[in-house]
Amino acid sequence: MQQISEWWLGLTRQRQLMVGGGLALLVGIGLLGWWLSRPAPAALPATVPVTQTSASHVASSRPAVGASGASQVSSHDTHVFVDVQGAVAHPGLYQFTPEMRVADAIKAAGGLTAKADRQQVNLASRLTDQQQLTIPQKGEHATSAAASATAPSTAKPAGAGSTSAKDGATAVVNLNTATVSDLTQLTGIGEKKAQKIVDYRTAHGSFQTVKDLAQVPGFGEKTVANLQDQLTT
Repeated sequence: MQQISEWWLGLTRQRQLMVGGGLALLVGIGLLGWWLSRPAPAALPATVPVTQTSASHVASSRPAVGASGASQVSSHDTHVFVDVQGAVAHPGLYQFTPEMRVADAIKAAGGLTAKADRQQVNLASRLTDQQQLTIPQKGEHATSAAASATAPSTAKPAGAGSTSAKDGATAVVNLNTATVSDLTQLTGIGEKKAQKIVDYRTAHGSFQTVKDLAQVPGFGEKTVANLQDQLTT
């Protein structure tokens, strides 16, 4: 170190400047080379990608609005409510779809009891909204006023009048819930015509008004007018 110092002091001023400038140039070149040779930092992604597990979870937990929403609306609009009473295990108000029958209502109410008169029940009758389905017990007679949807039991002869045994008042029959037996209570309606009404109702659905009865084969406007006071829908 002392020799270097003596050598440096022995140089002229011009020589010292030249040597110092050369050493500074070499240091600068070395620093520049180090700067240029260092690795460039990795570029960050524009957005953080969502993992596959997270995306599948969201997709599976999100409800299918198009399918489930439409089914809920349609099912809500097509339900009918029936009050099931009489000789069933669990009487009460039940909800059905329009194509369901009396057999479905009895099943929903827990089935018939031991006292039920099965012979008076027409299991094939279609259910209608706001209907009261009363299942009779043995020894009882189902009435059309209770909308009991019974099978034929004691049909009146064709042309027999439709009167109440209690007070002689004219009975009113519901076209949408009446059975063949109920319909034969109408003036001038026998079993054949009553069966035509039931068959038409089964094929085309409920009657909207009493006047729709004119669409049933064998029923003209005059016949419908004569039955107007004895029918309802």
